[in-house]
Amino acid sequence: MSKFYPILLFALISMNFNAKVRFVRVIFNSDASNSCSIIWDQVSGDFISLKLYDHLYIDGKPVDIIKNYSFQTPSGNWEKLSEKNFAVNRSNGLKNHVIRLCNIRGKNSFEIVDSEGTSQRYYFSCVSNSPDDRLSFIAGGDSRSNRKTRQKANLLVSKLKAHAVLFNGDFTAIDTPKQWEQWFEDWELSIAKDGRITPMVVTRGNHELSNKVMVDLFDVPHKRVYYSTEFGGNLLNIISLNSEILKIGRQKLFLRSTLKKHKNFYWQIPQYHRPIRPHVSFKREIETQYRNFVPLFEKYKNVRLCLENDSHTCKYTWPIVSSKGENASEGFERNDKKGITYVGEGCWGAPLRKADDFKPWTRDAEAINQFNWIFVSKEKIEVRTILYENAQEVEESSEENRFEIPNNLKIWSPKNGSLIEIYPQK
Repeated sequence: MSKFYPILLFALISMNFNAKVRFVRVIFNSDASNSCSIIWDQVSGDFISLKLYDHLYIDGKPVDIIKNYSFQTPSGNWEKLSEKNFAVNRSNGLKNHVIRLCNIRGKNSFEIVDSEGTSQRYYFSCVSNSPDDRLSFIAGGDSRSNRKTRQKANLLVSKLKAHAVLFNGDFTAIDTPKQWEQWFEDWELSIAKDGRITPMVVTRGNHELSNKVMVDLFDVPHKRVYYSTEFGGNLLNIISLNSEILKIGRQKLFLRSTLKKHKNFYWQIPQYHRPIRPHVSFKREIETQYRNFVPLFEKYKNVRLCLENDSHTCKYTWPIVSSKGENASEGFERNDKKGITYVGEGCWGAPLRKADDFKPWTRDAEAINQFNWIFVSKEKIEVRTILYENAQEVEESSEENRFEIPNNLKIWSPKNGSLIEIYPQK
């Protein structure tokens, strides 16, 4: 027997035991301390089980008898998979499998088992349930056109070890199956070499042509794509709004309700795709959001930061409040004590646009490829803007040192400083 034959046989066996799954992602959409959705594309074969190590195990059963799927908790209790925690949908050329997990804690390693084998080992981490623990987020959006550019941003996600990515719409250009396949191929770069997945909290942009695509691809929990996600006990409520539907009616009622429900949280941060006052001159002002969102934001002291996208540029405002006074411009004026800071406007790979519409209350703005890096604690929120073009050169962080600035990380340093610090309103 040739000495190469055993090597070839081992390679063939290994190939036969690789699950035919791809585009694995983890979504936070309710309480990030104890629940999530795991989603993947089942390329071929039949899904058998999800092995979630250290916490619970799903026993393999024939895929065509979904009700017979079951998982076992460490205490030995058995439950069946049902429509509440398992779903399959076909969207944009993908056969998306969704498993919704609850009552989980800490670091969770898992493998996906199908009729053709077992996937690689992945892991993600739920956040602490204590408001005393600091949180790290990456926030941005508009990844729709330039693959090479967004690949750099995705690679940097894998290195910074944030607790979650707040991805604020316009994933692709025209919402086609081919473009979604390419987007998910590129998003694989956000998975670290050791299998760590950074969970996502997503919103819809104007280039997502329907609400349904967000539900199918990211298991958004509301069919109209507005919802809230809690982090760190009562530390933070992320409010994901939909700028592509009516701002009055049910969405406004939801916003009012979630703000009131979380009024005793330390912080609430709304994210929505279209900026209320864009910093690119040809982009229109969004008066419906100004009239229906802003008064509710300003009613609650724990709303001090809003995340916006869409314009393909970069901006920070000073803290501002809505106003019709003599010092107001475009319906806002600066108020450092009570104001809300608005940041964002892209850009994760979409074509850059010149920041040519400064306001009197604009802190800084510039056309740069970037995302925001945000730290949240009881005491304050810190916002930095990261230039990701040199992602390959940036030193990789760990979950233990995720709040330290790694070597070679480039931070935007405009004239008014590279760091925004936001403190609770007294």
